[in-house]
Amino acid sequence: MPIDADPSAADPSPAEPSAAQPLAANASPAEPSAGTGTDSGADPATASAGAGMKGMLGPLVLLLVVAALALAAMTGGAPEEDGAAGTAVSEEPEAATGEVDEELAVEQDPGQQEAVEEPLAQEEARAQLAALASREPDDPRALGAVDAPVVMVQWADFLCPFCGVFARDTEPELIDRYVESGVLRIEWRDLPFQGEGAQLAAIGGQAAAEQDAFWDYHDALFAADLRSSDGRMSREFLLEVAADLDLDVGAFDAALDDPALAERVEAEAVQAQSLGITGTPAFIVGGYPLVGAQPLEAFVDVIENAAIEAGAELP
Repeated sequence: MPIDADPSAADPSPAEPSAAQPLAANASPAEPSAGTGTDSGADPATASAGAGMKGMLGPLVLLLVVAALALAAMTGGAPEEDGAAGTAVSEEPEAATGEVDEELAVEQDPGQQEAVEEPLAQEEARAQLAALASREPDDPRALGAVDAPVVMVQWADFLCPFCGVFARDTEPELIDRYVESGVLRIEWRDLPFQGEGAQLAAIGGQAAAEQDAFWDYHDALFAADLRSSDGRMSREFLLEVAADLDLDVGAFDAALDDPALAERVEAEAVQAQSLGITGTPAFIVGGYPLVGAQPLEAFVDVIENAAIEAGAELP
């Protein structure tokens, strides 16, 4: 069954996404351009992209903040001075009077506590996102070395116009520049927002993958620039694509009815929605979220920053 899109909208995403923002997006326009569009399922009307993490990241950040505050409470929350390992104690301490010497009193800076908590939360959130990469050696829907320093997990829909923009205009350059040089690995995930046709196309991708032809299938469908409203997506169309790719058409046809393949598509879509992803395309690049058909430069910045952090040499 097709995956229903979340109708909620989010604010436009910043040029440089962070690991603490929700992966959400508004509906995409009917005629996309190479910008920051995403597709959330219905026939598109307005273009904008939002980024961030909700779902599992909200509780994660909250737990980190609570832990940091508890630690501050246990340690007194006051910074040490002059490199001292502890607080100096006088030889003959005065009896406790309940009053604090003004010279020894230190006013706690709320901004200092936030400055400690925010990087910790962002780093933990990024680690959680980076762990979404499967790095399966025999994954037919992945491109690039299994031990590449940066993995880009992408959720996409074969009938999403903005996914087509990325696949035709941006992805080939990323493959030439980073996948071929061993810096980047790309892993595909299904998120069929565009109704029954999108669901069928996603199952077709799984069927092509069983014959080690997923990326040829991927290129053929995005080259066709399909839309949920144009009526071209059908079982017959997919069988023609399979024949053009010299696949075993009988096996491909049978696989379209395999409930196990439909369950794989459903599981990947559920995972995406549990992360707060409400539009396609959506990406996790080395642990950093990136949403929409962003310009090439946006992907270059995130990939290269992630590669540098991983200690990799850039091509």
